[in-house]
Amino acid sequence: MTPEQVLLWVAGVQLPKADSDGARTMAGYYRDIADAVDRSGTAMEKVVGQVKSHNDGDGPAAFERYWGGSAATGAVAPSAYPADVSAYARRVADSLEQFAKVNDEIRAALWVLAIQLYANIVFTICYGWLTGVLEARLLTLIGQARWYGRIRNSLVQLLVKRVIYALADSVAYAGGQQALQLGIYGTSLAAGVDRDTLTKVAGYDPLSVRANAVQLADGFAGNMAYDGVADALPGLNPTSRYRQVFGRYFLRRPGVTGALGGLTTRMAASNAYTYASNVTDSYLEGDGDGWTKPPTLQQEAAKLFIHVPRIYVKYPLRWKNWPNISGQTAGPGTP
Repeated sequence: MTPEQVLLWVAGVQLPKADSDGARTMAGYYRDIADAVDRSGTAMEKVVGQVKSHNDGDGPAAFERYWGGSAATGAVAPSAYPADVSAYARRVADSLEQFAKVNDEIRAALWVLAIQLYANIVFTICYGWLTGVLEARLLTLIGQARWYGRIRNSLVQLLVKRVIYALADSVAYAGGQQALQLGIYGTSLAAGVDRDTLTKVAGYDPLSVRANAVQLADGFAGNMAYDGVADALPGLNPTSRYRQVFGRYFLRRPGVTGALGGLTTRMAASNAYTYASNVTDSYLEGDGDGWTKPPTLQQEAAKLFIHVPRIYVKYPLRWKNWPNISGQTAGPGTP
């Protein structure tokens, strides 16, 4: 497989194998044939006229009647054949050009879906930095709240922090996904991608309010499941001594064991995301099949695209004087 084919496979996209340029070339040949047949019909009309004008008698008159079709009632006149053949050739050419047009529209729509998928992958990878800032800042604000100080049970405090963070994180992630998707779809439609074709290929109207609301709910439920599983498993949970202040994105435990452990936890959490999203979508759409729809092989490959790079990231940034985010008081380092 070529790199392009691998990327399209991960995106769950299979482009049509039909050759639009070849179809258009064939359409040109058929139009040339139609033109040639029309010329031959015109030439034959001249021949018939010359036979009659240059000859006298019953023979030339009979030939003219035969050519025009009047000699045999109900029979197709030979003079009609060239026009019929050329008309047929032009209909074939029109069909080939329409086929090429539809093929190009489908390919363009599929490329939009592939681009949207990979933009989502990049967004998810980069979101690690945003969610880190969000988590650190939000937990700081919660810790400073008066109502939080009245909670005496440390376990309840932890649960309150994690639930509030998960809600805020899920709203931000799901909303970011939808904004990115709408931007890509809107740009593609403005660039000339056919909306009806994109709707048929995607399975939903990309600008439908209902479809986007359902997807927002799916993303929210999925991210809540992701945060719940990530908080529950070792290495990334809030009580781990390797947990960094600056978000769940970054490696907490050093070494290969920590990297692979983090990858395993993230893959488990990501699968929980997909499963919860499928169940939510099934419930909202009323099809009832979400419980039996595990992640696909392409989705697992996409998850590896997202989470494998994270095993190489130990620290988000090195900076000075970021007390509002990292909790540091001064000096260089990482949170």
